[in-house]
Amino acid sequence: MNPFFSIIIPLYNREKTISRAINSILNQTFQDFELIVVDDASNDKSAEIVSNFQLNDKRIFYIRNLINQERCVTRNIGIEAAKGRYICFLDSDDYHLPHHLQIFHDKIVDLAFPLGFLFTSSWNETAVGFRTKRVCPSIIGMNLYHYFLNYTVNPQRWCVESSVAKKILFDPEIVICEDLDFSLQMVVFNYPIIQILDRSTVYVESSDSFTHGDFYKWEKELFYLRKIFRKKIFRKNIPFWDKNKLLSKCYYFLAQKEYSNSSVLTIKYCLISLFYYPIGYKKRIQKDLIILIIKSLYIGVKKYLSNCFKY
Repeated sequence: MNPFFSIIIPLYNREKTISRAINSILNQTFQDFELIVVDDASNDKSAEIVSNFQLNDKRIFYIRNLINQERCVTRNIGIEAAKGRYICFLDSDDYHLPHHLQIFHDKIVDLAFPLGFLFTSSWNETAVGFRTKRVCPSIIGMNLYHYFLNYTVNPQRWCVESSVAKKILFDPEIVICEDLDFSLQMVVFNYPIIQILDRSTVYVESSDSFTHGDFYKWEKELFYLRKIFRKKIFRKNIPFWDKNKLLSKCYYFLAQKEYSNSSVLTIKYCLISLFYYPIGYKKRIQKDLIILIIKSLYIGVKKYLSNCFKY
């Protein structure tokens, strides 16, 4: 008999955290599941750790990619292998709280097994274990495109009916913001989207993650956001100002990044940010951008005059 849930963990060089992730699944109060770990060609001890878990629990399946293929392909391999009626996700450096699957199960049964997309709320946790509430407002009354464009709903918060997940899949060409791309497709194709306000999963701030450790985060995010917005299925659906707000945000952080290196680029990125979203993507950002422009002009003029007087 097939399990109720398939939980997919994409794995790449997480020997320090994969045990915590797996244990958080094994300790669920709802136990009708299979766990699929898809290893994206790790070269540390991750495979050995998963193998040790498999010795004691036959619900754990391990798939290994021969070469590194990034998380979209890796998750898709898990989706295609899944036998569960509903599919959930977990990143290998995060973990679920014990009631995560139970609240999904109860809501699914209550709604008579919807062919759609459910998601919970979550916690943020620092490397030393300090936990805070992640911003997860109610979706009721909100435009769905607006919601997903403004509030990141990570895959570990999802539960997707299996046939739906196997139809949508992750776009291998969108390796950053892939969660946004997938969520927007759920909206475009009019699948039921159900929010559960319970905080059932924990997002851990890892220094080597894309969010917290990638030097080129904003360049990459800008590139892949543009790819998403150019998709034909989204062009007529994504609200203009929501799209521009995200692009403005990227340019704001690019300006911050360039401030100590190049006055010209700093000013350029500030102006582009204001062009896309003149009021600033959040409160007081417009003021910050104007101050950044003035400071950069001052530094640039000072440097120019200094070079003139050398000769």
